[in-house]
Amino acid sequence: MKRHLSLKLRITLWFTFFLVLITSVFLALVISIYRTYSSEEIKKELVEIVEEEAFLLESDEEYLESLVAGEITEVSFLKEDIKLMVYDEDGDQIAGIFLYDELDDKDYLSSDRPKKIEINGILYYYYDAKVKVRHGTDYYVRGIVRAETSITSIVEEHAAIMLLIPILILAAFCGGYLLAGKLLKPIKKIDDTTEEIRQSGDITKRIEFKDNGDELSGLSAHINNMFDTLQKNFEAEKQFTSSASHELRTPVSVILAQCEYAIENAKSKEEILDSISSIQKQGYKMNHLIEALLMFTRMDQGTEKYPKETVNLSDIVNSSYEDFSIIADKNISIITKINTEVVGKVNKELFSLMINNLIQNAIKYGKESGHVYVELQKNAESVKLEIRDDGLGISDEDIPHIFEVFYRADKSRNSKGLGLGLSLVKRIVEFHGGNIKVESIPEKGSCFTVFI
Repeated sequence: MKRHLSLKLRITLWFTFFLVLITSVFLALVISIYRTYSSEEIKKELVEIVEEEAFLLESDEEYLESLVAGEITEVSFLKEDIKLMVYDEDGDQIAGIFLYDELDDKDYLSSDRPKKIEINGILYYYYDAKVKVRHGTDYYVRGIVRAETSITSIVEEHAAIMLLIPILILAAFCGGYLLAGKLLKPIKKIDDTTEEIRQSGDITKRIEFKDNGDELSGLSAHINNMFDTLQKNFEAEKQFTSSASHELRTPVSVILAQCEYAIENAKSKEEILDSISSIQKQGYKMNHLIEALLMFTRMDQGTEKYPKETVNLSDIVNSSYEDFSIIADKNISIITKINTEVVGKVNKELFSLMINNLIQNAIKYGKESGHVYVELQKNAESVKLEIRDDGLGISDEDIPHIFEVFYRADKSRNSKGLGLGLSLVKRIVEFHGGNIKVESIPEKGSCFTVFI
């Protein structure tokens, strides 16, 4: 199996690489500056030594006579790295170190700046100074020195510093490796915890971390939040599955019981028809449940089953009101306040279903000879739909749960329902990017307000 470098080692290597790169650039810059400075110092020293030699020849007749007589050794003409030569006016060699024939052909030029010349591929500076003699022939002094300081000589001069650089880089590598390990320790903890969760299947475990405000503590917090959401969704999924199974078990049991009765005990056509009628009723109940569950799934998956279009919401609400005003029982009156020409981008089928569920609930839990109020308004930001009744109301402890799937606030008055109506309403509202709120007082009534 192919092995890969660990993240800690890769970070350390990259850190070391950039450190070496930065050090190399810095050294190149320092050497360049040093060589420039050194070059200026060399030229300055060349001028000074040549001028000193010229002044000595001008001021010391004895020294001049000894020089002309050839009594001064060549060593005297090597000062530092500068080699001196003395010529007469005709360019003939008088005294000095004459190693460069190319210089003999150069005419004497009076200047305050050294000149550059290349000899055998190497650059040199040379400088001339004229010597005025009171009685006799004038002379001039020429000095020559290598123009550039070589890298080798710089390294030799600063050997201790150069040897220290790789030691410092090695120390930086070791320190970086340890620091990377410390900084990446939270990632190891994240990896260990997530692997432990994978193996055990226990999503209640969480990553332990110190909230330092950095990216890794933020990552740990986000992963923990993700597990919180997964756990919540998983528990909701389990509850949903359990509730759906429970809701389906009853009609299935009734259907099986009726089938067995019809096969084993029915003695007349009427008894068989009664059994079939009961089976049909339970079949409708199961079909309604399955359709509702499919609707939940389609909305959650965001499929194109329910496309949105711009429609007249006033017409939809009026249509629902007219339907329920005909079939409303318990002598309940439906009172409307619907603004005309209220339009919105919705799915007409879902929007109608939402209104029907809310009005149906208001009638179902309304009091005898009571009222249901339906109001539709629109402002610059949203559409507001309000369904209000003066019926049984909802207790404070039930209000937080009424939108949960299969939840029934009062089993005695909900025995015929599935506990899906308000859950479906909330999903439809969220599907349209809106929100719903409820206000209720027991025995006074409830008010459901939808904003889309």
